[in-house]
Amino acid sequence: MSASKKVGFFNQVSTQVTTILFIAFAVVLAVVVYVVDKEGHDKIRLESAKLVAERGNTAVNSISADINRVMRSALLLQQSAQTLPPQENILQVSTANAFDKRDYNLLGSGGIWPEKGALGANTATHPFLMVRQNGDYQAVLSDPNPTNPYYQEDWFSVLKLLKPDSCIWNHVRASQTKGELAMSCGVAIERDNQFWGASTVNFTLNQLQENIVKLSESSGSGYILLLDNSDKVIASSNPERLSYIDEATGTPLDIKQVINSDPAWNPVLNFLETQRNEIIEQVAASVSPQVQQVLNTIDKAETGDSKGYYLVNYAAYLNNGENKQNAMDSRLLQSFELTNDNFYNGSQAYVFEIPETYWKLIVVQPDAEINAIADNLSENLINWIALALLITAGIIYFMLTFLAFKPLKETTDKISLAENIINNKQYNKLSSVKFKTGRNEIGLVNGSINDLLDRIQSNEGKLANINQQLEIKVEERTAELQDTLKELKNSQLQLIRSEKMATLGQMVAGVAHEVNTPLSYVQNNLEIIGQLTEQYEELIELVQGLKAVKTDAAADGKIDKLLADIVRASDEIQEDDLSAELKELIKDSLFGVEQITEMVLNLRNFARLDESKVKTIDVRECIEASLKIAGNSIRHQEIVTDFAPTPEIKCSPSQINQVLVNLLNNAAQAMGEKSDGKIEVRTRADDSNVYVDVIDNGKGMSSEVLSQIFEPFFTTKGAGEGTGLGMAISQQIMEQHNGDIKAVSTVGVGTTFTLTLPINNDLTEKSLAA
Repeated sequence: MSASKKVGFFNQVSTQVTTILFIAFAVVLAVVVYVVDKEGHDKIRLESAKLVAERGNTAVNSISADINRVMRSALLLQQSAQTLPPQENILQVSTANAFDKRDYNLLGSGGIWPEKGALGANTATHPFLMVRQNGDYQAVLSDPNPTNPYYQEDWFSVLKLLKPDSCIWNHVRASQTKGELAMSCGVAIERDNQFWGASTVNFTLNQLQENIVKLSESSGSGYILLLDNSDKVIASSNPERLSYIDEATGTPLDIKQVINSDPAWNPVLNFLETQRNEIIEQVAASVSPQVQQVLNTIDKAETGDSKGYYLVNYAAYLNNGENKQNAMDSRLLQSFELTNDNFYNGSQAYVFEIPETYWKLIVVQPDAEINAIADNLSENLINWIALALLITAGIIYFMLTFLAFKPLKETTDKISLAENIINNKQYNKLSSVKFKTGRNEIGLVNGSINDLLDRIQSNEGKLANINQQLEIKVEERTAELQDTLKELKNSQLQLIRSEKMATLGQMVAGVAHEVNTPLSYVQNNLEIIGQLTEQYEELIELVQGLKAVKTDAAADGKIDKLLADIVRASDEIQEDDLSAELKELIKDSLFGVEQITEMVLNLRNFARLDESKVKTIDVRECIEASLKIAGNSIRHQEIVTDFAPTPEIKCSPSQINQVLVNLLNNAAQAMGEKSDGKIEVRTRADDSNVYVDVIDNGKGMSSEVLSQIFEPFFTTKGAGEGTGLGMAISQQIMEQHNGDIKAVSTVGVGTTFTLTLPINNDLTEKSLAA
């Protein structure tokens, strides 16, 4: 190996190239800084921001105008219902007058919704609705959902409670038209200072979407998002890339989903959440706890949580009634810098507020657009930069060609030659490949490569031996791992069998009781049969006596007496209906034996060790067998079954029985000493799966306990009362069946376990054993 060499500072290629590049870029940087500073880059950004703010205010005012148009229609319906006689024909005409087909793209369905009994005791309660159809509005005089009348629904209860004299907006949701969003404006109707009903108009948001797209197209690059007060995107100027509609449900997506959780948006998202929380705090301080509870309950029913979105809708109603803003007022709340955002890799976001609904309009402008004027000025730099680059490029090329490029090319060629030799394992030819050494880094690297090739040539044999030893060790370790895995699978199977036998042991007393009951009345029936056969024995003795004396001529008197006794015995048998009674006793005895046989068969199927045997079976058979096996455990509870039709599935009945028996035993134990304990078992199915629900009204579980029930060895029972493996093994069995087990529980109410089993299940005995 050659001795280590150091390259002088001025002989280093990095020093020489760095010096050249520093001089070249210093010239270019000086020119750029001079021009940009001279033209005032900051002033250009400020003016561009003002233009964006003006466009945003224009868009907000346009949206506010549409909102106010919808509000006016709702108030027109309210005024008609409050002032006109409450007669059906008059209300129907007034409802139709509030809808004009020129507003077809703006106004959706709506109308007047009387309170129950508001139309009179002899008139059925029904709404007066107008619905969009084929480019016009059609009258509808029936409840859209007669099974759940509108005057019982939450939205109607809210209007009845709050009695708003102007619009309270509902959440944005999908309308009956596919791909269309709508938002309902609700107003209370009062007659004689009493709540009489409500008027509603649905605000169709498709027109907003079209207007936002047009506004974005007219303003160049960038995009616009319209958010409701729960941060759902209800319009987008770039729907192809910023898709905001959930295709499955037709509902708007959260802004985080639309922007794909872009970290650059975190300041904007935090600002939106802070704004919403401030509004919630303000309105919560001005309304009663009853109103807050009702609004939060509706929030939870419609959105799945109770974060106060409906309180923001109510706050918008209060704000709209108290503070009328001038159309010239700025609606801009704040602007944010989106550094390295996914869309433009640098842009500005301007957040505007729509006062009538507290919606947020976000206008995003790329930095390239904001700096458009500065980009135009860059044309003035082209000549200066081009001249500087030409000069520096010539110098760089001349020096790098002789200092680096040529030596590097020679080194690269020889490296390729050495690589081919090594790939062909012709290590003895490496001695013919020699790299040219020198005083700079390239020469030093070439010397190191020469030493490396020498070591490769000398150590090639040793490396081959090491590789061979490594391959042997890998094979040995692989075999060890396979043995360990096999032992683990055997232990896992043994654990399932042990848990099943433990459950079986707990049920032995109950099964013995179940067997003993039919066995007892079989024994009693046989004793009665024995007593009844005595009359047949007497008849047989008389007939045998007659046979003995029939040849004796002197025995005529005996024969007559025997015949009389035979007739008497026969009459007694016929009078007692002895044959029918014997048949009934034998039938009852056979039924008892069948019950014993069925119980033993169910017990044997449950306890058998061939758990992985797969059959195509109706899941109801497993349920019925499990109910019988667990009969003693659940005998004190009311058992309710509701078996909806389900297709046959492929499963291991023994393993499914084990899961069901475990759930039934747990349900019975959850009842404790409860006198009205009830266990419900239901089946249902959809296109993909069969579902089994096991429901009890026991003491229920806390969320903390519920989160741990499928963990091995976790149990809430006392010491010695349970292994803590039942639910863990049940979950494993369901996973092996490509299914699932879920639990929902409420303390003091009860627990529901749901088993999910796929209908088209590619299940084999081998897959269960794996």
